[in-house]
Amino acid sequence: MKKKLLSLTYLFLLLAFIYPGISVGQNYLQTIRGQVLAESNEHPISEAIVTIREEGVERSVTTDEKGQFRLESVKAGRYTLTVVKDGFAEYTEPDLVVNAGKEVVLDIQLSEKTYEMESVDISSPTIRDLDRVSTRVFTVEETKRYAAVYFDPARMAASFPGVVQGNDQANHLVVRGNSPNGILWRLEGVDIVNPNHTANAGTFSDRLTQNGGGVIILSTQLLTNSSFSTGAFSSQFGNALSGVFDIHLRKGNDENYEFTGQAGLIGVDLAVEGPISKKKGSSFLANYRYSTVGLLSLMGIPLGDEEITYQDLSFNLSFPTEKLGTFTLFGMGGMSSNFFKGARIDTQVVEQKQRFDIDFYSNMGATGLTHTLLIGENSLLKSVVALSAIDSDREGTYLHDYDTGTLVEQDRQRQIKLSATTSFSHKISARSKVKAGIFLNQLDYLVLSQTRPASAVGIQEPFRKIADNQGAYMLIQPYVEWNQALGTKVELTAGLHSMYFMLNGRKALEPRLSLNWNPDSRQSLRFAYGLHSQLQLPGTYFSAFSDANGENVLPNTNLGFTKAHHFVLNYNRQLASNLYLRLEPYYQYLFNVPIVDKTTSNFSVLNLLEGYVNDTLANKGTGENYGIDISLEKYLTNDYYFLINTSLYQSKYTGGDGIKRDTRFNGNYLFNVTAGREFDRITKSGKNKVLGINVRMVYQGGFRAMPIDTDASAAAFATVFDPVNGFSQRIPDYFRTDFRITFKRNKNGFTRTLGIDIQNLTNAQNVAFYYYDFHSGKVETKKQLGMIPLLSYRLEF
Repeated sequence: MKKKLLSLTYLFLLLAFIYPGISVGQNYLQTIRGQVLAESNEHPISEAIVTIREEGVERSVTTDEKGQFRLESVKAGRYTLTVVKDGFAEYTEPDLVVNAGKEVVLDIQLSEKTYEMESVDISSPTIRDLDRVSTRVFTVEETKRYAAVYFDPARMAASFPGVVQGNDQANHLVVRGNSPNGILWRLEGVDIVNPNHTANAGTFSDRLTQNGGGVIILSTQLLTNSSFSTGAFSSQFGNALSGVFDIHLRKGNDENYEFTGQAGLIGVDLAVEGPISKKKGSSFLANYRYSTVGLLSLMGIPLGDEEITYQDLSFNLSFPTEKLGTFTLFGMGGMSSNFFKGARIDTQVVEQKQRFDIDFYSNMGATGLTHTLLIGENSLLKSVVALSAIDSDREGTYLHDYDTGTLVEQDRQRQIKLSATTSFSHKISARSKVKAGIFLNQLDYLVLSQTRPASAVGIQEPFRKIADNQGAYMLIQPYVEWNQALGTKVELTAGLHSMYFMLNGRKALEPRLSLNWNPDSRQSLRFAYGLHSQLQLPGTYFSAFSDANGENVLPNTNLGFTKAHHFVLNYNRQLASNLYLRLEPYYQYLFNVPIVDKTTSNFSVLNLLEGYVNDTLANKGTGENYGIDISLEKYLTNDYYFLINTSLYQSKYTGGDGIKRDTRFNGNYLFNVTAGREFDRITKSGKNKVLGINVRMVYQGGFRAMPIDTDASAAAFATVFDPVNGFSQRIPDYFRTDFRITFKRNKNGFTRTLGIDIQNLTNAQNVAFYYYDFHSGKVETKKQLGMIPLLSYRLEF
């Protein structure tokens, strides 16, 4: 694998240096083009004025009858783009990047506003502002800019208020004290299975998770602006308690062929796009990645002595038609593996993990078809069908004599999800809009987890089944949402989301409400409420254990939804041009939480990340999360940007013992600083060079841990927790600084970027968790990752 990576890397670097020599005749200037649509029904907007500005230079163009616009001969640089049209809120994109290597192709949606008096100012939202509270639009440019996020939108989201990355090795996200299992992933409007490589990364037991992993499978080369919501979701989102990733793919360039390639210490990333038929406007976009951390290990960077490799391929094909609407075919697929080889010599063993061989494999894929059809002047019909699947296997072999071993841990999770949705949007009037739709999710599953104790003398005991079942079930989710303008300053959105779970007949009806008040053009006050429900994980429904007769029983298949009331108040104030202050207090009350209904138990599924439940559960638990998120953000203008945010929060739960306790994910406080500066220089020969410096610092309260029973752990050859006191032990606070520096050069139709990322610049020794090590015979501390430098070279043409 390492030889294959080195060969690909050398080939890419050779092409990178050859290509500039054959492209001298190309045009140094670039084109900005795209289409402007109505947000309510995606109909084209004609006669909208599109303007770009940079250091006093201003150019404008008007959209045609198809809503299309084109600005040619634009110099490489960073611009502020605005779109103005009577009857719509002004749209602003403050940090539009134009590189010499690729055209900028935009799809812009304007939200409609009602005018009653000429004196009323209409606010000017940026690309990141949505009518929904607790929602942040993230741009592809940000994933390229933020330090040490590895072009992963999930890792980038850890810079947002209220969001904590659970472990350096993975992109599991703790949102406002909720488990990462509360997050929903959507791609092109439909639910999909976990879209991440190495789903066991960063967990306490190294066992499989069902939401998160080392890195997202989908390359950011394919992404267009997408969003991440952290509470009080709109009516179209269901089966989620803590967060929603709503990911969308961009169309390939329908006029010109373009290439992007990147090579670095963790692999290669190649993308190609272009027209299928220029006459019909169809296009393709495809991306391939291959990665391994083997080169980092050769450099002596400690990564746990694990051989981690992944590769993935993704694509998006677009086929517009004259009368039948627009069709797209999209897909993604990835393979990942993680191998750890234990020590074969006794003197090499310093911790218990080195007495094991651990093999992990995971394959994930998704493919789907979308159809968008404009109906009349005011309506839109949109449908998506997708098939996604993930199959992950993990085996742990205990080396009892260093030559032969005993299989002591075996896990397998397989999910195949067939998802379909259709929605109808209609503009009743300039003041009123309605949207209705339905989601159908058919899930086929297999869960298997079994274990037996490791033994120093190699005695093989029978496996103990923790989870063992396979089958299928369907979740049906209809919804409706109505949006009404109440005068010029107030907007009301009300809706219903419903769920029906065919495995056990459970139902849910969820009201949603939001009220937006814009007293003037510089500030807004928003309130949102939602009742939200979520299925249990398949491993919770199908946890298994033996009864008194030795029979394998599944006691939890009749569990209902976990539910939560979300209340959010959002205040947004524009302090200056592109400088915003946001305050967002919130309260979440969770109920119908599965717990062990015994006065001696403090178990709750709210504390689960990986693992299974080996007991009978009942929907009788509760929990609450409350706090405030405060952020100050300046978008990238005048060559610098920053995002400063802090979160103060509590996360509590109550189990069968009736005692209110801290959840596993209660860190209490979070402080983030993300900032960057660019330095532009035009040489005498006309070359454009940009130096970028980006930094991120995070300080957060430590999560909670259960105390370890050392005597029981020694007898079991495994970590056994004290079952009495819950998560009463606090892990030390966490601090990390990430750094990124880039050197970008625009010249003659191509863009080259050299980047250096350093994760954990100060090599802070943060604690991940505590465990009992049967080799040393005591409780040990597992540290998170130390300093990791990454070098990459990127070429666009």
